[in-house]
Amino acid sequence: MKSASAELITLLSTSRQFWMADLYTFTLIDGTVLRYTSADIDVTVGANTFLQTGPQIKRSRTRVALGTAVDQLDLSISAEATTLLSGLPWLQAISNGALDGATVNLERAFSDTPGGTIAGTVLLFSGRVSDTTTDSLTAKVIVRSFMELLNTPLPINLYQPPCGFSVYGPGCGVSRAAFAAYGAVASGSTRQSINCGLGNAAGYFDIGELVMTSGQNLGVIRTVKSYAPGVVALAYPLPKPVSDGDTFTIYPGCDKRLATCRDKFGNLPRFRATPFVPVPETAL
Repeated sequence: MKSASAELITLLSTSRQFWMADLYTFTLIDGTVLRYTSADIDVTVGANTFLQTGPQIKRSRTRVALGTAVDQLDLSISAEATTLLSGLPWLQAISNGALDGATVNLERAFSDTPGGTIAGTVLLFSGRVSDTTTDSLTAKVIVRSFMELLNTPLPINLYQPPCGFSVYGPGCGVSRAAFAAYGAVASGSTRQSINCGLGNAAGYFDIGELVMTSGQNLGVIRTVKSYAPGVVALAYPLPKPVSDGDTFTIYPGCDKRLATCRDKFGNLPRFRATPFVPVPETAL
């Protein structure tokens, strides 16, 4: 929990009544920052304004505990169809994955009067979106604290033939933007098989990633199951039908083999594997 400012301590210790409001900060994986408040007026804290217009957010209670337990915050979000997130109505955007991997901060602001100068804020919860479900009226969003990152399997360094880095990750170092390709949906496409004008060699985009950048599936991310020139087969179908001209960005995948790292990405100096170490055998 963030330490309180001197002004906030003075307000809480001397005032018999004060005004409070919850402040929500959503940081999407593309860097977009969205700020909302539970108050019926906009709330300004420093250079940041938290909007009262937008989605209606209800939350579960928070708690403060010692130890390494993974705390959880449950959000229930509803919004009108005219309230947009990433160009789509909020519920549709959440269903498409707009909040996947986003970080959420929950703060409480204090003032002596509604609309008055904010004396300070207290951070109640901070974490990363873990799961989302939607229906026709609301979206349920589960946010888990960053303690969840401690659940990473150990040891990290293993003697193994495949590379231990994730392609485009910090350890890999390959630029995602440098390998991005852009295409548009062509006629005859389905939700799981996308016809397009890409002419890369067969298999180039296998186990890669496709991101829809327009249409009903805007923001949806899918793994590429297989690729042949002009046809992208997805591992899972898109949630909505595609239309001719819908655009997408696609990134080649990596099977973590030495030859792929060297010949496809030119990244052999960062190859993190031991393909020539003999496999362990059990002596009987």
